[in-house]
Amino acid sequence: MKEIVTVKEAAAFLRKHPDTIRHWIETKVLRARKLSAGKNGIYAIARNDLLELMVSGTIEQKFKEKKKKKTRAAKTLQVQMPI
Repeated sequence: MKEIVTVKEAAAFLRKHPDTIRHWIETKVLRARKLSAGKNGIYAIARNDLLELMVSGTIEQKFKEKKKKKTRAAKTLQVQMPI
């Protein structure tokens, strides 16, 4: 495997849809760098970041934890604000 992979290659490796990989990048579940190429650009994903995501536990679990933290933070702010 190359040191840098594209969204399409990462999706094939993880057996996920490329849109899922892009969503994980945009929500910072998966680290990537956006390169300006063509009309919209491309994401370059380091192989180590892809492997780190796999080793750190299930991908879906990591995404759910991140979503849960955002929800808790929003609820906490709502509770602390005076009405």
